[in-house]
This record gives sequence, C-alpha cells and structure tokens, in this order.
Amino acid sequence: MRRPEGTRQRPAELYVDCVVLTSFVAEFTFLRNVLGLMGIRMHHAGSLEEADFLLTVTGSRVLLADIVFADGTCYDALGMIGDRHPLVAGLVAADPPDRTFLQAVFSSGALGILWKPLEFGLVRKSIRIAHEASTDREVLMEELGVCGVKGAL
Repeated sequence: MRRPEGTRQRPAELYVDCVVLTSFVAEFTFLRNVLGLMGIRMHHAGSLEEADFLLTVTGSRVLLADIVFADGTCYDALGMIGDRHPLVAGLVAADPPDRTFLQAVFSSGALGILWKPLEFGLVRKSIRIAHEASTDREVLMEELGVCGVKGAL
C-alpha cells in the first residue's frame, strides 16, 4: 500500500523480496550479491515446491523463474503462482534461442522476460516494477471488494 505523503520510509520498505526459481545456484548467488546492494532481497528456490513455500513465508510479490529448472518449466511456475499466489508477478529469465518456446508466456501470466546475459540495472528495475504492479493490484482489488485478496500473498 502507498504511504501518506510526508511520512518517512522505514528501512525495511526500501527492500523488495524476490523468489528466484533456478537450478543454477552459482548464477543465483552472483545475482543475489549484486542485487542485494541495490535493495533487492533474493531467495533461492530449486523446485516448484520450494518456490511456493518461499513465496508464502517471505511475502515476496515477485517470482523470477528460469525457462527450465529441476522439476518443470516457466509455464509450470506461472501456473503455480496463478493458482496459489494470484497477486505475485511472474518474470522469466531466458536465453535468446529460447524465443520460440516462450510464444505463450505472456498469455500464461508472465509480466515480462529478462534476456540473458542479464543486465543488472534492467533486472533491478523489472523486479521493482513487478513488485509495484503486484502491490497496486492488491490495493485495487481490496477497493473493489474482491473476495479472498487480503493475505493472498
């Protein structure tokens, strides 16, 4: 939710949480170290079950999924957040040759695609935009009185 004008931002509000669903631990660690300095707290999930758990316990509003991971694809991840975490925004990390596999990714619920090699500034901006979109969607749904929204994250 948005803060009233004139109020100070608490340090915890400066950070955005993001669950990263990937089989590549070294890539995740590097990304976490770089983006941590930019106010993004990254949480590693190696499977859909771990991602589901981390989205629940961290309150993260963003899932960044590799195109393929240990027990599925980005389509499985997008389906999981659509079913269990409807306010979480989904981003997909992919290599340019995977373009043809991603033809239906937006109709499956993805907010965006981040092309590898990842540009850290663009990743930071995309995660923050996804977080804000999720927050705005929750506020709008509450204002419209949509049932089951509060605490859906």
